[in-house]
Amino acid sequence: MSGKLISFARARSLYSDTIPPYELLLAANRIREHYKGDRVGLCSIVNAKSGNCPEDCSFCAQSIHHKASMKRYPLLPEEEIVKAARNARRNNAGCFGIVTSGRTVRAPKEIAAICRAVTKIKTIAPGLTCSVSLGTIGRQGIAELKKAGISRFHHNLETSAAYFPKICTTHTYGERLRTIERAKSAGLRICSGGLFGIGESREDRLKLAFTLRDLGVESVPLNFLHPIKGTALEKIAPMPPLEILRTIALLRLILPAKDIKICGGRAVNLRNLQGMIFFAGANGMMIGNYLTQPGQDPAVDLQMIKDLGLRVQ
Repeated sequence: MSGKLISFARARSLYSDTIPPYELLLAANRIREHYKGDRVGLCSIVNAKSGNCPEDCSFCAQSIHHKASMKRYPLLPEEEIVKAARNARRNNAGCFGIVTSGRTVRAPKEIAAICRAVTKIKTIAPGLTCSVSLGTIGRQGIAELKKAGISRFHHNLETSAAYFPKICTTHTYGERLRTIERAKSAGLRICSGGLFGIGESREDRLKLAFTLRDLGVESVPLNFLHPIKGTALEKIAPMPPLEILRTIALLRLILPAKDIKICGGRAVNLRNLQGMIFFAGANGMMIGNYLTQPGQDPAVDLQMIKDLGLRVQ
């Protein structure tokens, strides 16, 4: 709160079982209130192109390397993407993300279709921030998307550089970093976070947080593994709720002024403790469905925010 940043060594000392989790939550909540007040930012996504991904990310149901049961389809028609944006706005989302499976979107006709959908969305909902998550897209594609009205680029790092090869071998951590730098150099705001509970250590989580701090990302989505049958991580033990809350609190200590949003795996992992994410330092969450799994009823989420004395941003 004084403007000084926590050191890695200090963060490691606090990420310990000797520190009562609720003491961390108390500190993280004070920092959230200091920088973010009582406002909660909501985001929503559409799975605009599903399945048949050639990458081998061990946690992902969309990979062709796994045998998860899920819907597979090419890029949605523009009107379906626009319809999803209308639903997001109806649920009070301030940011709407268009997400596609696969390593990248190379086909010019797909980039053009996404751009046309974004232009329509900006017309029907001018206050809605539009974001894309399209993999390792090149400079030309980024420039076209920005011209169409995209202001935020989403590209998760997932975990630390050291642990990444254990969850994906078909592309490198360096490629992810370069994609983020390309989007930043084009003037887009960056949304990048990670997935926790995939077998990584606490040290890996801290290294991810400090990498995100060094990159200067604006928004940090935190996801917690929901094991899907047919994926390589289907039998991994879930993170305990208090460990999740402790992790959120540490991220707030490391990234005091950033937007920290809780996304995938929230309901299934936290259950009745979902409302505690804000007292652990989060100031946002995803509303509606996740990428391949259904989300909680938006009306329930909005009521939870109201009951906590918080306000939708």
